[in-house]
Amino acid sequence: MSTLCNNITDKLLSPNFRKSILLHIAFWDVGKDSRKYESAIEAVETLFTMASQSRENEERAHRYVMIAEKIAARMDITLKPTIKRSYCKKCKTLYGSSTQIRLSSKIMTVKCGHCGSIRRIPY
Repeated sequence: MSTLCNNITDKLLSPNFRKSILLHIAFWDVGKDSRKYESAIEAVETLFTMASQSRENEERAHRYVMIAEKIAARMDITLKPTIKRSYCKKCKTLYGSSTQIRLSSKIMTVKCGHCGSIRRIPY
């Protein structure tokens, strides 16, 4: 089972496969009522869960986040707040143990441990 997962993730990491996914998505109908929109939402959520599961391999998680963000942008998908707040908008890495979070006067300040960018989120 793990070799099958490794083969799939290696295929996802290859630039040719990513390019073929993006070209395939470019020709989809962008209608929000279509089955393709629903499958794109499912693909984005799956990629984010795969990214969170592969936190040890930072390059792979970064690639998953990049692909998911491109699919969401192309299909005009609004990401859930839990997904939006789970990664850095600047360097596209998942927040981890080196992330610094501060709560003060109804604002949550999140500092990325990788690039140092700061996000302020009302709560």
